[in-house]
Amino acid sequence: MSNIHVIPHTHWDQEWYFTHQDSSVLASYNFMEVIRTLESTPEYTHYHLDGQTAVVEDFLAAKPDYRQRLETLVSNKRLFIGPWYTQTDTFNVNGESIIRNLKYGINTARKLGHCMEVGYLPDTFGHNAQMPTLLQGCGLDNIIFWRGIDHDTQSRHSNFIWQAPSGRQVLAGNMIYGYGAAKNINASPAHLVGKIYPMVERIRTLSGLNDLLLPCGGDQVNIDPSLPEVLSAATASSPHGDIYAISSMEAFVETLRERRDELLSWSGELKAPRYTRIHKTIGSVRYDIKQLNYRTEQFLLKKLEPVVAIARANGVQVNTEWVDIAWKTILRSQAHDSIGGCNSDATNQDIAHRLRQAEQTAHSLWNLVVRELATSTCQDGDVMVFNPQPRSWSGTLESVVYSSLPELTLSRNRMLLDFSVIERQLVSGGMTIQVTSEGEKEVPVAPYYRYRLAVQLQDIPPMGYCVIGVSEGQENTSTPVMTAPHIIENERYRLEWVNYNLTLHEKESGRTLASLFTLEDCADAGDSYDFSPLQGDIPLLCEKFVLEKSERTPLCQSMTLSAVMHLPSTLKERTLSQGKKQPLEITIECKLLRGNPHLQIRLSLENTVCDHRLRLRINSDIHTAHSLASQPFGLISREIANHPADWRSTYRENPVDIETTEGIIAIAEAGKSLVINTLGMKEFQVLETSPAQLAVTLFKSVGVLGRDALEWRPGRASGINNTTITTPQAQLLQPLSFELTLALTDNASHETLRELEAAAISCPFSYQRQNLNTFEHRLDRFALQFRQRPLAQEFSLFSLPSPLMLSAVPHSTNQEGTCIRMFNAGSTPVPVPTAFAQMKPVNYLEEEVTHDGVIRPADSCDFVILHSGTHS
Repeated sequence: MSNIHVIPHTHWDQEWYFTHQDSSVLASYNFMEVIRTLESTPEYTHYHLDGQTAVVEDFLAAKPDYRQRLETLVSNKRLFIGPWYTQTDTFNVNGESIIRNLKYGINTARKLGHCMEVGYLPDTFGHNAQMPTLLQGCGLDNIIFWRGIDHDTQSRHSNFIWQAPSGRQVLAGNMIYGYGAAKNINASPAHLVGKIYPMVERIRTLSGLNDLLLPCGGDQVNIDPSLPEVLSAATASSPHGDIYAISSMEAFVETLRERRDELLSWSGELKAPRYTRIHKTIGSVRYDIKQLNYRTEQFLLKKLEPVVAIARANGVQVNTEWVDIAWKTILRSQAHDSIGGCNSDATNQDIAHRLRQAEQTAHSLWNLVVRELATSTCQDGDVMVFNPQPRSWSGTLESVVYSSLPELTLSRNRMLLDFSVIERQLVSGGMTIQVTSEGEKEVPVAPYYRYRLAVQLQDIPPMGYCVIGVSEGQENTSTPVMTAPHIIENERYRLEWVNYNLTLHEKESGRTLASLFTLEDCADAGDSYDFSPLQGDIPLLCEKFVLEKSERTPLCQSMTLSAVMHLPSTLKERTLSQGKKQPLEITIECKLLRGNPHLQIRLSLENTVCDHRLRLRINSDIHTAHSLASQPFGLISREIANHPADWRSTYRENPVDIETTEGIIAIAEAGKSLVINTLGMKEFQVLETSPAQLAVTLFKSVGVLGRDALEWRPGRASGINNTTITTPQAQLLQPLSFELTLALTDNASHETLRELEAAAISCPFSYQRQNLNTFEHRLDRFALQFRQRPLAQEFSLFSLPSPLMLSAVPHSTNQEGTCIRMFNAGSTPVPVPTAFAQMKPVNYLEEEVTHDGVIRPADSCDFVILHSGTHS
């Protein structure tokens, strides 16, 4: 006999093949019925609104008169909401986004009466290995999930203890038949005997426990008022005397806590397409929204939040509510279907619009904050340089400076700075309108110069700023660059255009990578969920690049190359021996800065063909059987292995070794490694060549939401399998750009990779106090009165010692302070830094937690710095 915990719920996708507006209108009717049914039917003890609160916010925005009734049901734990804001993807968004998703979701639910204390992710396309760390950081000791597990190679039971690389653990419960297992359950003997009882028997076998989880719901379904009677009938006729009763996720998790000692442990990511589809190649679908999402995440994390923290520490009042608004707007686009890109064109337009709104909100607030700081620290024309890293920074900063002066001198603390003019443009001042006694009068404005500079800087304060003075004078002269135009270099690398390709030399080690780049294009006969090859298609390669120009100054050297690939314009043309072809023109810019450990790479193109996948192959000198990729606070090593020939008999889709990354990709052998930071691309594959070749997917283009019988995904179409939904905008026939960095190192330790990542994505940035061009930043044009508060010319909020890395500095949501989230990128535990040792550690929700004073590898620790001068 078993207790069958029947979980009535609705799985509420906020958008998909339908729009967010469709979803919200439907929810307003369904959720009203849920509330009315729970109020009128006491035996209907529990109902679940899909573990996310954004849909509840939307419902209450439309039906505010239902707030009190909903709050009563939530407070009494009859209606469960939270803990997520939206049902997150865990591979295609930043780990900080996952944390913010939980934090906003939990706080929203608690304000409505209660947050469900279950890490419920019923439909997310797999789960990164650090999810236990992220859940525990928000006070959750469990996860209930569906996709990604393989009981043959991972935990053999559906309930287990899942351990993260950090050592943190959560109780894990797998919904063996998914969230729709008992959807539309009814009391007919045929239904119970033919479906429900056999299903429960298999759940019992895999669970190994007497308490079994049976979800009862589905996509956008409404509450079934007859469920209590149906479960009474199921109990009465159960062949094993099982008791079927309405229960809650919280109640089921409590049974796991009670039986914890009987559960086996397992660690690793949950990304196997063993029983369910994972959509392993969804990381390159709809690159337009993925790039927007990445760009906005990084601006918030690396620019806005650091300057907000610095400003508030210096007494500047900041309306941090706008930071929250920007984050919540992003999170509405990070649900698994949304950011995955498996959506209709109308929905994708909504997603892109929201992301642009979030980006503009973040830029606007950043503009105001840095402008007020500059007003308090700078003379007119001076430049503030901000360092978002927790250690002092030295290197070459690229900056835009406006001046009426034809020649400049830059200084810091009255010491001249070395800089190079990359570009100088004379800009027309235009006309201005003056109101005189005789009416409006047009007055010409003097022209001025726009400089693009490379500035050599030393020891910029950690998590702080310095001021650069800009004045008239003869520009510092530097030794002319004497190398040939086909070579660019810095103190670390020399990049040479040889035989229409590039050769990279690493000066200290003598390593050489010849034929550095190859462009690979192939047909994509898949859909918006999955890449799938076209039978008989042979990838087209481009290995020749034309040198267009090079720009070489002592501090910054760049080279621009071009290539043209002649590609079949459609899938049909790919099948024809003389198919019509279209030119695809690609530009590659490579840059080397003095003091920078990376070769910086930018590709740009305008896509002209349909149904294809474009990848950048990078040659290496590495022999390895594993790849490394970043995930929140850690790395994951994956085997480089092609799929087994008989995979169709075991898997729901091809378990191809095309993988995802949070941003870092590395391959290594003893004494050397190659490290890539993708800066927005999420998908890669290490090809089984000798030496290894690394293929970064730039994008895939496809024109349908779902397609039957794919080569790499047999059976029905994913999504809506009885209707073909065309998505012409997913062909991405538009301008596209891609950025990445490449570095050669002597090791691939976590600390080394994180330091390189910081150099790539946490670069110092600048803001100039000037009135010559008020369109460089949108809000510079508006007259504002800032409170006068002279500030120091240099400032540092805090610093961290190696191997501790800074994850984020979000504002505190419950006190006047800044949260400092650090993590250990080393291989051994390290003590909490001295400056933080007397502070009380908190979790991601800012709740005080106990701590033993050491931070373990791949784990994080949070503190709050109060701006009153005291610490918490």
